[in-house]
Amino acid sequence: MSLSLVLWCRREIEGSAPSAPLSMRVLVCLIALGSPALVVAQSAVPRPRIGLLTWGACEMPDLIAGLRDLGRIPGKNITIECRSAGKQYEGLATATAELVRLPVDVIVSESQPAGHMARSITKTVPIVTILSGDPVGSGLVQSLSKPGGNLTGLTYYATELTAKRLELLQEVVAGISSVGVLANPVVSYLPFEEDTKQAAQALGLALVVRQVREPGELGEAIHQMKAEGAQAVFVLPDLMFAHEAKRIADLAVAERLPLMAWGGWFTEAGGLIAYSADYATLVRRLAVYVDKILKGAQPGNLPVEQPDRFELSVNLRTARTLGLTIPPEFLARADKVVE
Repeated sequence: MSLSLVLWCRREIEGSAPSAPLSMRVLVCLIALGSPALVVAQSAVPRPRIGLLTWGACEMPDLIAGLRDLGRIPGKNITIECRSAGKQYEGLATATAELVRLPVDVIVSESQPAGHMARSITKTVPIVTILSGDPVGSGLVQSLSKPGGNLTGLTYYATELTAKRLELLQEVVAGISSVGVLANPVVSYLPFEEDTKQAAQALGLALVVRQVREPGELGEAIHQMKAEGAQAVFVLPDLMFAHEAKRIADLAVAERLPLMAWGGWFTEAGGLIAYSADYATLVRRLAVYVDKILKGAQPGNLPVEQPDRFELSVNLRTARTLGLTIPPEFLARADKVVE
């Protein structure tokens, strides 16, 4: 640092006829001298704090990628806090309460059960989430166009999707008349099971419903489905089922049962078919909501979005293992084929 710069600052601060207020002259000198005090002051500016509410692993890579696209970099201009439910539904309440106590500026989750729990814990902290049931019917939002309250996000579920999945299963498994349904009673407040029963009745399908609360119950549930005449497994949306996708797919193959699920990761794991929105894109899109809220938007004024495109995925390797021939016209419509 040059002596002349130091002397100039001294004259500016102590001069008898200052041309600017003392505080301004001090600030100019601090900038010129590269003051550590100024650096500390700048670093002390609080970063927006985003709370992630997760089921298992404390990570949301697609959300973080979306935030980076918007110039919000963890550790640089935002702070990420994460709390996991420990793969237990009852853990969602504890995890949410911890985020609220920190506090955080916004809570983000990837599922309706997590968003539902967050909404029951706080009516003030903004919540951005993916909704998989009926957000209006459940009381989470007033309407999709104007949610009201402190929760918003995206919804990928509609009643007609259940019927569509069963129809796709009928196309692939010729002559199917009975379907085994995996349902978790912990989320019975969501409409999945009732929608499945109504759709199956309209399509002339009998159902063998098995309620499964814990991963350890999956093997017996799928075995009993087969014993009771089920010709396929239909997996309803659930956080535990999503985490156990590989195990469910393996159990279905072991029982020689084609599997239809709501998420593309099931076909990656060995399930036969899935029909769903692109989940990774939905999670990435949540970043846009977070960004708007951090800029001052009220969640109750941000419309809940719905995807306009759904993807069909098929696992041909599993089809061969099960001795099924997938119709060429069906394969032509598939967005992803696992060989």
